[in-house]
Amino acid sequence: MNLESEAFALNEQVLKEIVEGLEHGHTSEALASLEQLEKTGTDEDRLAVADLYIELGLSDRAVDILSPLYVDYAGNAGVALLLAECYIDLDREEEAITVLEQVDKTDSENGPRTLVLLADLYQSQGLDEVALAKLKEARSLAPDEPLLAYGLAELYMTLGAFDQAVPLFAEIAAVPALREELPLDALYAESLAMIGEFEEAIPLYERAVAERSDLHTLFGLAMTAHRVGLHQKAVETFQQLIAQDPDYTSAYVPYAESQAELGLTKEALNVIKQGMERDDYNDELRTMEALFLLKLGDRQGSVNALREALALNPESLLAAERLLALLAEDEDHEATIETISAIEEHVTAPILTWYRARSLYALEDYTNAMKQYAQVESAFADDALFLKEYGFALVEEGRREEGQALLRRAAMFAPEDADLVDYVERMDS
Repeated sequence: MNLESEAFALNEQVLKEIVEGLEHGHTSEALASLEQLEKTGTDEDRLAVADLYIELGLSDRAVDILSPLYVDYAGNAGVALLLAECYIDLDREEEAITVLEQVDKTDSENGPRTLVLLADLYQSQGLDEVALAKLKEARSLAPDEPLLAYGLAELYMTLGAFDQAVPLFAEIAAVPALREELPLDALYAESLAMIGEFEEAIPLYERAVAERSDLHTLFGLAMTAHRVGLHQKAVETFQQLIAQDPDYTSAYVPYAESQAELGLTKEALNVIKQGMERDDYNDELRTMEALFLLKLGDRQGSVNALREALALNPESLLAAERLLALLAEDEDHEATIETISAIEEHVTAPILTWYRARSLYALEDYTNAMKQYAQVESAFADDALFLKEYGFALVEEGRREEGQALLRRAAMFAPEDADLVDYVERMDS
């Protein structure tokens, strides 16, 4: 790398001997020669010495050389880039940014590299939008550089802008040589999956898994197959994933769900139990255990599992709703009210109030039941079952006009409910 014309020629013979010494393991002698050349050599020699220091991981020594050269040769992009890279190695990011921001970004040779380094630095500081602007600028200078398209696509993924990443990955994938060179398929597949293009993602995931079956990619393929209903493929891939890492606990629920979709309920329950052995504090696994126990006819086991799920996570509305539904079917109204009271210490939801209203009404506590129904009427204004239930309760309580108005709405939302529609027609005749 040439500096200014007044700099003396590079002492190539001495540098060659130093490099050969390093290659033959004569590190101490080589470092001594580098220190001597640093003191007596030309600026070009010193720049070469700094370059060797960087290769040896001695960025602090390189900075001592490059800092004065950066001042003496202001505007020299080569010196600035070397100095900035040393600052980055030494975790002196602000100094690296200061140096890089002074480089002429329109320089076709050094501009893209400068902008990429700035993008990395700004991203490490959490300034993703600034990083994005730098990468876009770099790509405008070198539109045919695939690494820039790849880096930009990765950054879009980090920002959650998967729709922006997809066309960039597609652009690279269209060139077979680049597709072989860059680790493209897994990221491309993930981007497609994140925008709902599941069918298009699967062959890319399969290709990626064939090349390198890492856990993240296996999970991506399994989940995507699960989403599109390819449950046999999902099961096989989840099996491969769990075999590699039994502690990948987020895989157990969808793995079991795919097995259940294939009619393998007992096997699905076994998968959930395997997951619980790895993560006994996972309320989602307990909730799924309850579902499969119920399918297998173990109603009390299901209730117990749901209670355990709520003990682990009192804020789980899914577990709460399933437990309350079972208690309601069993007409265990006291247990329903007790359960709701315990849950509401941690979370509130209209559905809980509805279940309380229903149980209070069944227990003939009509006054409080009607207050509970009224409290959540707006939340279930379009729910035919709620409107029907509350409507008949109002009629029973002598509030016929209010009740009949709700029953008309319920019939409108549930025209398939022949008994309700018939009741409303007779009511209005």
